[in-house]
Amino acid sequence: MSLKKRIEAGLAGAYQGLANGFKDINKYIFGVQRKCYTLLGGASGTYKTTLLDFIILNALVDAEKKNIPIDVFYYSFEIDEMTKKCNWLSQLAYNTYGIIIPPEKIKGLGDNRLTSREQEIIEELIPEVDKLFSKIKFYFEPINPTGIYHEVFKHCSSNGELLYEPYKDETGAEKNRIVGYVPKDDRYTIVAIDHLYLLRNERNFTTKQNMDKMSEYLVALRNIFGISPFVIQQFNQGMSATDRQKLKGVDLSPAQTDFKDTTNPYQDCDVALGTMNAFKLDLKTCLGYNLEFFRDRFIMLKIIKNRLSRDNVAKGIYCHPESGRFEELLKPEEFKANPKLYEKYLRN
Repeated sequence: MSLKKRIEAGLAGAYQGLANGFKDINKYIFGVQRKCYTLLGGASGTYKTTLLDFIILNALVDAEKKNIPIDVFYYSFEIDEMTKKCNWLSQLAYNTYGIIIPPEKIKGLGDNRLTSREQEIIEELIPEVDKLFSKIKFYFEPINPTGIYHEVFKHCSSNGELLYEPYKDETGAEKNRIVGYVPKDDRYTIVAIDHLYLLRNERNFTTKQNMDKMSEYLVALRNIFGISPFVIQQFNQGMSATDRQKLKGVDLSPAQTDFKDTTNPYQDCDVALGTMNAFKLDLKTCLGYNLEFFRDRFIMLKIIKNRLSRDNVAKGIYCHPESGRFEELLKPEEFKANPKLYEKYLRN
């Protein structure tokens, strides 16, 4: 594509991106973009999987509204299918009716039981969840990187035409290599992995080598087919170490060095997002917000790396796991000017 055609495509809205459920943060990451590799990191308890599901569900709903084809490969190695469906039912119940029906209530765990009205709502939404899930190819058992690569490559190549050119290798043998791809339509292909550490290892690979190989494959698939990878990687325990908690005067926000086991995926990705639960680090304030009201529901979402626009941007997010939703908070100075705004989020 020539520079002129690329600019014209931008003017026509071809790079608007699909909805990801956010507004302010999209001033810098622009929703779900084709050919954008997003790495999502965080320590345990920072709602990484909930955030990934929130983004994917919003993208699916937006694609349907815009009549844009979308395929999702979801490698869910931590959460089983029924749990994920119940989580999504909870989010749809809130989005559709503004009613909070926690997943544990939908599943009937312990003494949790649905009321008759809640049961009606859930049963009404089951076909919608099944419809969304029909657009997603889920894998709940670990697969090695090569298995994922071949699966996605086969799917993408069947939805377009690969272009080749001949070349000679170092021995002089004539071969063909891929030099381009012409898709049949304007579909999005999302590949979600939750999370990298739980991949099945390639034979004789260390954990680091395995994670690096997966990232290498994702870069190749992004470059050839324009897929949009969303990958979760755990943070190391240093993020919550006691000595780091005591350093109140320094930046406690997520950083490149927090990614566990390897930094290659960070080097490979286009956008790296980090989540931090400041309340669990015993902080009383974060980004200017009083955590007394938000407590463990407050998440700092930071753009650590960004090839699309600015990086080192942090936003205060309120997480409501009972309904699987995230809410961008007003600016901290607005809360200071009107403390009553905190009452909406007061938790006992």
